[in-house]
Amino acid sequence: MPRKQNKFANRSQVNGISVAVPLVSQQSASQIDKDLDRLTEGRDGIVWELDNWPKSVQAVARAKGIPLA
Repeated sequence: MPRKQNKFANRSQVNGISVAVPLVSQQSASQIDKDLDRLTEGRDGIVWELDNWPKSVQAVARAKGIPLA
């Protein structure tokens, strides 16, 4: 009997923390990581409000240690 495919099978490691990105996402966890680096570069001390962003982006931000509101 075939196993049911997990919709969060696209898993990656960010700073040693496992992060799941949905298979239907257009970006991988490493791509989200790079994009967040560019977004936060030179903006130390800012608390980011990412509540309306996808859960996968929020999970990568937490794994990177970005302070979230």
